[in-house]
Amino acid sequence: MGSSKMLPYLNMFIFSNIGGVVADHLVTTRILSVTNTRKFLNTIGFIVASLALMAIPVFRTSGGAVLCSSVALGFLALGRAGFAVNHMDIAPRYAGIVMGVSNTAGTLAGIIGVDLTGRLLEAARTADSSLSSPESWRLVFLIPGLLCIFSSFVFLLFSTGERIFD
Repeated sequence: MGSSKMLPYLNMFIFSNIGGVVADHLVTTRILSVTNTRKFLNTIGFIVASLALMAIPVFRTSGGAVLCSSVALGFLALGRAGFAVNHMDIAPRYAGIVMGVSNTAGTLAGIIGVDLTGRLLEAARTADSSLSSPESWRLVFLIPGLLCIFSSFVFLLFSTGERIFD
């Protein structure tokens, strides 16, 4: 496995930069409005990432898991050109505060996710299922995949790139 552990994060770095360049191009050439650019990149990023996350247990090799992880992290990074910069679009003077509140919510989700993963795997082990079997991990990756889809639709329906606060 070795150096392949860095591939998802390398992909994240690459896609994060691609997302920024694509967003700038779409907005400056007026192909899409700021709102539609944010929605487009967030939706593409989160939907593809969700599919990659849910596919991880299907692969029975470490190479397949690394591939799915790389695709998932890469497209989540692409989605940052949607949701992560939206704070500056809607409230430029208060972007730091808005980002702090949303990052706190994201951190809480991460804390709950770690606990939930432990509980799911403990339940799988109690049910005489091997933790190395894909079935034990299917729900662990299904939940964040579904959360990506859900959050993508919420962002698609309710977000704006227009300034709300000065």
